[in-house]
Amino acid sequence: MSDNKKLTLEEIKARIRVVCICKGIKMSRICDAVQNGAKTVEEVNKATGSGNGGCGATRCRPVIEQIIKNGGRPLTSSLPSDSTDDDDPESAF
Repeated sequence: MSDNKKLTLEEIKARIRVVCICKGIKMSRICDAVQNGAKTVEEVNKATGSGNGGCGATRCRPVIEQIIKNGGRPLTSSLPSDSTDDDDPESAF
């Protein structure tokens, strides 16, 4: 971690959640990209391969935006989703 703070148990568990469902990219890779300097969703996508799946980043973009706002720390609360289909976005996490 770039800020040298230890992760909580909840943050450790959150890092194994899949953020980009289409590509199977976990929160840990997204967080690492942000901590390594990615400042926009596009930079995170370029660094991790997220956002290039069939949904066109409609599912992962809101989560990536929150991780960026959170300084690259894992999100421990329910994850944001713009999904309007019948899929339960939490079921993939």
